[in-house]
Amino acid sequence: MADQRKKILFVHHGSGMGGAPQLLLELLKHLDKEKYDPVIWCIRKSSASDLFERSGYKVIIDQRAIPFLHISDGFYGIKKPHLIYRMTKGQFTSYRTAKRIFKEVNPDLIHINTIVVPGILKAAHATGKPVVVNVLEVLSHGYVGFRRMLMRHYTKRWGNAFVFMLPSEHRRWRIKPEVPTTDVFDFIDVKAYQNVEPDANFRNTLVGNDPNKKLIGYFGRFTRAKGVHKLLKAAALLKARGVNFHLALVGPIELPKEYPLWRRITNMLSWSDKLRALTDRLAIWDKVTYCGPSTHVDPLVSACDVLAVPFLEPHFSRLIAEASSAGKPAVAFDIDGPGEEIIQGETGLTVKPFDHKAFADALQKLIEEKDFREACGREAALFAKRSFDAETNARKVFALYDALGV
Repeated sequence: MADQRKKILFVHHGSGMGGAPQLLLELLKHLDKEKYDPVIWCIRKSSASDLFERSGYKVIIDQRAIPFLHISDGFYGIKKPHLIYRMTKGQFTSYRTAKRIFKEVNPDLIHINTIVVPGILKAAHATGKPVVVNVLEVLSHGYVGFRRMLMRHYTKRWGNAFVFMLPSEHRRWRIKPEVPTTDVFDFIDVKAYQNVEPDANFRNTLVGNDPNKKLIGYFGRFTRAKGVHKLLKAAALLKARGVNFHLALVGPIELPKEYPLWRRITNMLSWSDKLRALTDRLAIWDKVTYCGPSTHVDPLVSACDVLAVPFLEPHFSRLIAEASSAGKPAVAFDIDGPGEEIIQGETGLTVKPFDHKAFADALQKLIEEKDFREACGREAALFAKRSFDAETNARKVFALYDALGV
């Protein structure tokens, strides 16, 4: 008997383990396998593609497609015209590559997990099959907004339905009422976070047996837009004030023991090197640990007392959703994304954008005021059930598939 399931081709763009692949994997877990046959095209061979394969999904890896980055965490300005040219030219290659893959797979629906692949999106539109676009990122304004205008215009033209991670970005896109859309903050297995046993070894390694020392956690990538340098400055202030804490930085970062002489002379340091240099300059190595990456963060998040999300650019924060699910308060700058995922004074604290002193004040309040911290944690757990639950949010996405007739 022929397979009657509808084939869905998911397009994943990332080159590493961040929020996007985890989000997609959680959505896939709730997909009705008797109704749908999922296939994932990864445009990069990476830890993300490995994750999908280990989870038992059929994965196609074709690395000839090139993203066009013009988002909050990937803006290329006039100082890098060669990269703008390369990305623009790459969309023609992306289009041809996507046409071939779409012909081979012959999906009933194409779900693109990003807005940074316009060449692939155009090829998807050309198939005549329904196209769902997950608007994960926030478009960068750039200098005059021309690239942003083009990306938004053509994405709306070539997409048939849209999933927005942030209500603020949804409003900016001005989607026509007749176009199927939905807002979902994230896809988190809230029950798993609320039932997980905190990682005692992780906590004890960092704070020891001191019951008064509180553990601050940051989980994610280490780019300038993530704002870890602001967090390090806040940690230095907390140390100067005598606050009893330790900061765990969990994520993919390489920290050499010594900088090569030529890099010290020329100051040609990577962002990871600059973070290490800042940690040196602030003299806070006794308060900070770079823990390396982890693919199983739920017991680590649960082992923290407070989570720090110092994003400098608008973007949804999976860490805030994970923290809330674990019943932990978070601190963030009050910008689109983190500012929408925290209820000020109820599930955590948001502060004046990019003021590391205000960030330190908020962390200190949550560390030193036990009753307030625990009250925020309880409310955060309730908010997570309403806003971040994977099962609830996945149903919203599958309703779009139904609206498109798939």
